[in-house]
Amino acid sequence: MKDLDLWPHVWDTLDALTAHYGPAIDNAAAELGIPHGEWYGWLMAARIFEPEPISAARLNVRSAYTAPSKLAAALEKGAALGLLEERGPGEYGLTQAGRAGVQRLIDTAREAMSGLRPLPEDDLLRLAGLLQRIVEASLIAPEPPGKWCLSIERHYDPGASAPVMHRLDQYLSDLLAYRDDSHLAAWQRHDVSGQAWEAFSVIWRSPAMTLDELSEKLARRGYTEADYELAVGQLEALGWIEADKGGYWTTEQGDAVRDEVEALTDRYFYAPWDCLDESEIAALRELLVRLRDALMPVAV
Repeated sequence: MKDLDLWPHVWDTLDALTAHYGPAIDNAAAELGIPHGEWYGWLMAARIFEPEPISAARLNVRSAYTAPSKLAAALEKGAALGLLEERGPGEYGLTQAGRAGVQRLIDTAREAMSGLRPLPEDDLLRLAGLLQRIVEASLIAPEPPGKWCLSIERHYDPGASAPVMHRLDQYLSDLLAYRDDSHLAAWQRHDVSGQAWEAFSVIWRSPAMTLDELSEKLARRGYTEADYELAVGQLEALGWIEADKGGYWTTEQGDAVRDEVEALTDRYFYAPWDCLDESEIAALRELLVRLRDALMPVAV
């Protein structure tokens, strides 16, 4: 595998691009009655799964750190808004209003991107071509990781004839999905729960965190403090963390596990990038940085 440091550039570029259409989508979603930031989690996902129904269990595959009860509540909220309808116990599909809502959000994003010309057209086309090759290589890469997140993300592909900014948004989102596939495959081999792994990650980043602080920091996930107490107990039993001076710290064994998972995530994620030669990798890095910088707001 080549010496690669491109994932942060992919993430930063996607983040900079999303800033140009995210607020418009949030406003359009709010007009549908969807709380801020929730539109992707279940409404757009319901379109992806068609004709199969959506459920908390299916959402939990990628949203591995979120309580299934919170995902189920979001689907129930979608049904109450008339955007989803129940197809079976805990399973939902889009209503006609829901399909129209999804299309409105897609159109809103594409309209917000339509006027963007951050780089010369030839540079944008070059970047899109390089990213497309990596996405296609990722789809056929040996497992693990699986391709669940990436395959689902590909359902929103606007097609080869779409404007280049729309295609760039798709390919960058595809790589985010494959990064999720890679990280899920790397840590799930240790047979711990999603809430335990995220708690471990938080403690690794913020040593001496107490159970109360951990539960408060992760409250958005929908788990209770009792749930995190069980997760912390699992991590202590594995020897990955230890309690000291009222807080939790990762052990030497825990640090080794975390380093191994990060290295394995990178190995899985970057393996398909061998489809590019060294000069193409250099061009990709340069184009990503230039695009990110061009999309960033100008300081005043």
